Amino acid sequence: MKLIGLSLLAMGICLSPAPSRHGEKTASIPGLPEYSAQSSSALAGESGPPQPAPQILSLTKALAGEWITQESYEPIFMTPTGGVGRGEQVFRTGPGGFVLTEEYHSKTPAGELFGFGVIWWDESKGLQHLWCINIYPTGCEMFPPPPQPGPQWDGKRLVLHLEGEQDGKKLVWHEVISDVTSNSFTQTADISESGGPLKRWFTTHAVRVTVPAHQ
Repeated sequence: MKLIGLSLLAMGICLSPAPSRHGEKTASIPGLPEYSAQSSSALAGESGPPQPAPQILSLTKALAGEWITQESYEPIFMTPTGGVGRGEQVFRTGPGGFVLTEEYHSKTPAGELFGFGVIWWDESKGLQHLWCINIYPTGCEMFPPPPQPGPQWDGKRLVLHLEGEQDGKKLVWHEVISDVTSNSFTQTADISESGGPLKRWFTTHAVRVTVPAHQ
């Protein structure tokens, strides 16, 4: 629906007559809001166009780039015999710097994994995170799902904590990206099943391959 809406908006701009004098409305298309120079100024804001939230800028500065991962899995959850994995992560900034995307690929004891994530800032909810991976039955899910709080970033650690159910059992997931430097970071995931204590599932050590051009 969003793509359709953007296409219709583009059509409206292309089909509209030449811009009118300030304060005068241009011709409108049925079903779409009327457009005017005043409404355009309101969208941009009196002080100029909107800017990315500081939290997204900080997170992007810390993670944007290409990384190689070495992964160690404990004998629990999806890897009952444990094991190691090796993969790659690519974090990119979206248009205007308003979102941070992640592309992930790894060969693990749980199988070959392909993932894609999007992190953005919501003024009322804080950081939000959509995660897609080939083992999800639905393909993509909000992670953590509402109304649980989104990811927490304090400039040093990114924490994702969620509670839910899997196969009828209570599941707690606690994931942390920490020890972030210009060339490396550590990523861990702890899991609690059926109300038990949190146990380490995997530890990932990432090493930077490339630095984005803007850094």
